[in-house]
Amino acid sequence: MKLFASIRNSIKAFFRKKPQPEYEVTEFVISDIRQIDGSSKISFFVNNTESDVSVTRTFENEDDVINWLMSNDNFKQMLYRKLFSSSSVIHHCGVKEPITEPKKKPGDIDILIYNAGDESNAIGIECKIVKSESLENQSPKINKITSVQKKGTKQADGYIKIGFSKVFLMVILLDDGRHYRNQNFVFRTTPTDKLKELYDFDWNTKMNKEVGIIYAYVNQLTSNHINQTKGLGIRIEREAKERIQDKRLTKKIKNLNY
Repeated sequence: MKLFASIRNSIKAFFRKKPQPEYEVTEFVISDIRQIDGSSKISFFVNNTESDVSVTRTFENEDDVINWLMSNDNFKQMLYRKLFSSSSVIHHCGVKEPITEPKKKPGDIDILIYNAGDESNAIGIECKIVKSESLENQSPKINKITSVQKKGTKQADGYIKIGFSKVFLMVILLDDGRHYRNQNFVFRTTPTDKLKELYDFDWNTKMNKEVGIIYAYVNQLTSNHINQTKGLGIRIEREAKERIQDKRLTKKIKNLNY
């Protein structure tokens, strides 16, 4: 029987120098899993002998990323705490009919989440992926930012039309920091100035102001596989505006549980 030891540490970081509202604090959970093999010394957060696959190439598609995140207890609890005061939360991923209509945007609801027994105040979350891969002696390779901005804003608007109580666009950054030289593994992440195109996007004029914005982070901090060693983070950049939910939508959500 294999035994595993897991170490977790939570940290909070600010991404800007000037004082910011509390909701812009990023919460991180860092974890490393090691097999206990009877040796006298176990080291955490160290590189394996051979480098594993990049987190930017670990998942087949967007749905795989979302399902992986929402199956992680640490990430789920961070998300629940950001959105609800109660820990009794229900979520569904990749919901289509009867919530959405075939061949119409947004196509499906990436994450549908609500307090247990309170389907009339459900939150719809549209997710988009940005990938950043560190390279030796080069600037990081970053892709899909423009696509995220164009497609994400349009699909999030579709959630508004469906009638959710709140709608968020969640941008998920898959960040391969294996080649950053920082000796402290916690800081092996893409520098903020390299992500200016993402963070400086004019959400206020390009997207419905009722839509909130969440940044989620999946950080590969060592050469190990993301399932072994990882950093997960979340920040609410802009709060969503609460609305009275469409009663027809509430009825459909209740039927999802039967």
